[in-house]
Order: sequence, then structure tokens, then C-alpha cells
Amino acid sequence: MDKRNPEYNRSTFRLVQILTLVRFPMAVAFAVVLLNFEESTSVLILCLILLILIELTDLFDGILARRAGVVSEWGATLDPYCDSLSRLTVYWAFAYRDFAMALVPLVMACRDVTVAYSRIILARSGQSVSAKRSGKIKGEVQSIGGVLILLGPFYWAHTGKWTIIALSWVVIVVTLASAVEYVVAAFSAAKAVTEGHGSANENRKGADDTAAG
Repeated sequence: MDKRNPEYNRSTFRLVQILTLVRFPMAVAFAVVLLNFEESTSVLILCLILLILIELTDLFDGILARRAGVVSEWGATLDPYCDSLSRLTVYWAFAYRDFAMALVPLVMACRDVTVAYSRIILARSGQSVSAKRSGKIKGEVQSIGGVLILLGPFYWAHTGKWTIIALSWVVIVVTLASAVEYVVAAFSAAKAVTEGHGSANENRKGADDTAAG
């Protein structure tokens, strides 16, 4: 974090965190509206507004953090955590209302748990836990997919509900693929640490043998 303007940085940092944290309450509000009110144009538009606001906060918190110089590892960890909670809540609501396959939120949850443990390994290895390119692509696909799924009632009469399965599988495939980069990075980091310990032990043993000789 840039220390040149501490007061400005502190207030901007707090604003960035608010933008990040507010996504989950908005996702809960989205689920409450979608699940507890009759499907109508006004309800779907309200849900669409909430969904767009969720995605806008995800966009602007990163932009603001970078421009203000308040990027931090804390923010790099909190942002994907709030993304996971909010999108999982949204897609769970979709699955509950039969707007998407039930497999979608399950795959999302399994992927996020896998990535979370990969991030732990990376953090313990001293490597960055910030989002990778594949994770950003996954987020974009889930965002666009969420909007298309929500608008389903407006075009199902013309296309049929096969789009539920099609959009669900697109989200599933991209979500699973996005975990690969994190798992590979975590495996490489763990392997490097293990080999480092092995080399250190060999060096220590060699030093002991030399001393004994």
C-alpha cells in the first residue's frame, strides 16, 4: 500500500473494502427476492438490478484499489472470498428456482474449496494469492451467465428451456477449468518447498560428515 498520503489511503482503502464486502448482502437480497416473490417482470428487473450492482462492485473495487495504490494481499484474499460467497448464493437461488442445474452451485463450491486450499499453500510458500487470469475468466463467464440465466423467462417461450442445460454446462466447464491453474501453481510451490527442505537436509548431513571426518 502506498504510504505517501496516509489519510487518503486509509479512507480509500476502507471504501474499497466496503465495495468488496457489500456484494454478499446484495446476493442474499437477490436470493430472497427471487425465491419469495412470484415470477414477474418487476421481480426479475429488481433481481437484474441487484445482479448488476454485485458485478459493478466487483469491477470498481479492483480499479479503485489499483488507481489509489491501496492494493494489498488482504484485499487480494478478501475479494475472491466475497466473489465466491455472492456468486454461490446467486447460483444456489437459480438452482432452487430451476433456472439452472443443481450441479452448478455444487461444482462452484468444490472449485472454491480447492482453490482456497491452493491459496493456503501458495501463501505459506511466500507466493502471491491474488486472482489468476483463469479465475478472472471464470468470474466473467459466471457474471454473463448469471444475467443470461436470469433473463430466461423472457426468451424461454421462443427458445425452449434447453438453454438452462446449455448455460449450466458452460458455467460448469469454465469453473472447473479455472481451478487447474491454481492447483498447478500450488503443486509447484509445494514441490519447491519439499525439494528445498531435502537439499537443506543433505547439506546439513554433508556438513556433519565433514565435521566428523
